[in-house]
Amino acid sequence: MARPFNNYGPGMKITDGRVIADFSRDLIEGRDIRMLSDGSPTRTFCYVADAVVGYYKILVRGSQGEAYNIGVEEPEISMLELAELGARLGRDVLGYKGRVVRHESSEDDYLVDNPNRRCPIIAKARDELGYNPRISLEEGLWRALVWYREHQRAEES
Repeated sequence: MARPFNNYGPGMKITDGRVIADFSRDLIEGRDIRMLSDGSPTRTFCYVADAVVGYYKILVRGSQGEAYNIGVEEPEISMLELAELGARLGRDVLGYKGRVVRHESSEDDYLVDNPNRRCPIIAKARDELGYNPRISLEEGLWRALVWYREHQRAEES
């Protein structure tokens, strides 16, 4: 069994509603990146190619009935740092001129159940499956932005 942790990258619809897709849409549309929190919660993000390798390794080498965390342990980055990294990469990839701004959500219960930290321990997958994610967050975000630049429309299935 695979337990995915914050997978992202090419193929993810820009209207997905997850943070990287939302920030990418802001970058592509030239809008300021809107933070609907103080930006302090932290996450790790696993590029789709690394995630697919992990899922494949589970199929080939995993023990029946065992669960394996598929993600990355570092860097653990705050949402504010992610937004700032996105803005910097957006300048390089898209000529982005916006900035990161904070807004309050209009939803009363926005982020009520949101954990402050989400970071998997992947030691079991690394030790038992030989899982070793390789794509850095900066490289993965760059690749995702290049892909989104060419695939801005989110076709509904």
